[in-house]
Amino acid sequence: MRFVCVDDGVPPETPNLLRAACQARDIAFEAVDPRGFVFAEERRLGPGDLLFRPAVSFAAQRVEQFLYAPGVATFYAPPEEIYFATTNPLLVHERSGVPVPRNIPCQTKDREVLRGDVERLGGLPVIVKVMGMSGGVGVMVATTLPSLFSLIDYLFNQGVMPHLMAFVDNPVHWRVVVVGDRAVAAYRNTPEVDDFRTYAGNIPDDYCALVRPDLARLAVAAVRVLRREHGGVDILEHGSGRLYVLEANFPCYYPQAQLVAGIDIAGAMVDHLAAKSGG
Repeated sequence: MRFVCVDDGVPPETPNLLRAACQARDIAFEAVDPRGFVFAEERRLGPGDLLFRPAVSFAAQRVEQFLYAPGVATFYAPPEEIYFATTNPLLVHERSGVPVPRNIPCQTKDREVLRGDVERLGGLPVIVKVMGMSGGVGVMVATTLPSLFSLIDYLFNQGVMPHLMAFVDNPVHWRVVVVGDRAVAAYRNTPEVDDFRTYAGNIPDDYCALVRPDLARLAVAAVRVLRREHGGVDILEHGSGRLYVLEANFPCYYPQAQLVAGIDIAGAMVDHLAAKSGG
């Protein structure tokens, strides 16, 4: 059995924690760099191997798909999902009963259409979100119609079509990490001064391995609906107690809770794949 990690330069703690978890379990660890990868048949993995791709590049995805073969354990469910990805996870969540903020794909600069979209979202302010980015980058707020119009003009000029989302005022922002059918960690993200976006902190008390049941159930459902068995789920908790899923990221930056609070997420990931492989 070996654990193969497709790494094109992700933060070093990501493979290092997985490598340490493998060493503790006497599992061989191999990092594969998709940059300059040779697509030779003998590179394909075999039954009993474990495969994970923390890298997000297109090159990394192609290498992951090439390495996969029947019997290789991955975080995809079913295994063939390794070849597919949804283009609108918010819609998938919504249609599957996972609560998400009201949202509308923005595909026009037409002022009247945008005015109508704002009304359908409950009025200003609205969130303008560029999908596929991380760390709060691409998440913007428009507080007036002129600011919305100018922002959409700019994004369309750059070839970007964002999502418009209802603004949830003053929520608690949770990140929940899912492995298999368990939420293995949760922590609060807090806003910085003069910023509506939130970020993970370094206070251990903000992290927990015993995840609140309502957060755990929602996070696991959000990951499973996307046919994955691992993910970092962003959940907003409104003052009323209502929960909204913003996104379920796969792959995700999983080390945060392990580095700050010592929650062994890497070990849980390796154990899950090893169990799938029958090892």
